[in-house]
Amino acid sequence: MDVTLYGADSGRAARAKWTLDEAGVEYTSVDRSDLACPGDPKPQGLADLVELQRKYHPLGKAPVIVIDGETLFESAAICTHIADRVPEADLIAKPGTFARAEHDQWVSFSLTEMDSWLWNSTVNSFVLPEEKRITAGFEQNVEMFKRSALVLEAHLAGHDYLVEDRFTVTDIVAGWSVNWGWRQGHLDACPALGRYLDRLWARPRCALVQD
Repeated sequence: MDVTLYGADSGRAARAKWTLDEAGVEYTSVDRSDLACPGDPKPQGLADLVELQRKYHPLGKAPVIVIDGETLFESAAICTHIADRVPEADLIAKPGTFARAEHDQWVSFSLTEMDSWLWNSTVNSFVLPEEKRITAGFEQNVEMFKRSALVLEAHLAGHDYLVEDRFTVTDIVAGWSVNWGWRQGHLDACPALGRYLDRLWARPRCALVQD
């Protein structure tokens, strides 16, 4: 496979990077600030970056992966596809099994019930122009994230990992969401999630940011 991954290591591209590394796939990593073609001016701000990224993603976002000339965006889709493309790495439950449905369940839960709340606060903190920011929902965003974190807390109190009691790409996707909450200081009531992160951080190829 000829693979190029676009996105910053500190963002959701870390999910894709970690999956590629666990799968043993060689790839080229391109930071979003380096998306300009040779000879083009470097992007000077977020607006420039977004316009530059539209050739890869319709909303100008990252991560994006190009595999043998075909473009795929959304980190969960990228991770799932890579895991399926490299079955020998055994990173995902087999299609058609109940465990695969559990993968879909926890990935969907992580994106809709965890990422979305933190992303809303992020967008309204520094992504949008100041005049367009709405900060009234920040407290609610934290509470909704914490409520969702308790669901994972309950599951992981009795399991080391989310699916089949082994490390899979499901943990890469959901683990990034949990790690984001930890970095924001939202996991004080979740000791099982703390132990879960310790297991993920201990993996040699872990791409989660810990500062």
